[in-house]
Amino acid sequence: MPVRLVATDDWRPSSMTERRLLLLEREGLLRPRTSLSRPEWIAPAVDHREPRPPTSYVVSFAKFHRHSLGTPPSRFMRVLCHHYGVELQHFSPNVITVAAVFAAVCEGYLGMMPHWERWLHLYRGELFNAPAGAAGVRKPVRAGCLNLVLKTGKTERPHKYIPVGLSTNHAGWDSQWFYLRNDDDLLPAYTGRVITERPVNWTYGVVQVH
Repeated sequence: MPVRLVATDDWRPSSMTERRLLLLEREGLLRPRTSLSRPEWIAPAVDHREPRPPTSYVVSFAKFHRHSLGTPPSRFMRVLCHHYGVELQHFSPNVITVAAVFAAVCEGYLGMMPHWERWLHLYRGELFNAPAGAAGVRKPVRAGCLNLVLKTGKTERPHKYIPVGLSTNHAGWDSQWFYLRNDDDLLPAYTGRVITERPVNWTYGVVQVH
């Protein structure tokens, strides 16, 4: 049965207060605020029922930082955004984990920067649409639409790559959003764009241009 898409869900109101963000800061997961006029992070106002980040801020999630999203984000994370054509909120928490593990393997074990061709050989992007309550009907999501799938098959031996244990329960993560300062605008600006089709460059390997 073909999948039919219906209207996108609304954003869930944010549960991230200043107090909760200060706890992330104290855990070393967010940078301490050093500026009153342009702080490193901002808790959403109570009347923000959906993200309205100030200029040069993006939307991040507490779960991302607990899954090793650094501040400022690494060059590799920025490359992932630009290659897949997504904004930070389009990642799922497991994408953050997979990217962090891959970077750690390259830097900590192989003694090199994250190897881009190897990344494209191992992973492809998969578009996630949420169930809409009826068989064959799904709805685009505003956050977490990009998942990663590890290549498997007869020619791919999983034991050649480090096992990555991924959480299957991220309940409520998409309500933990807040505003993160986008230093030098290195991350794509937040537009609230909804992705409804899987782009061609989410495939395995380098996309061939004819």
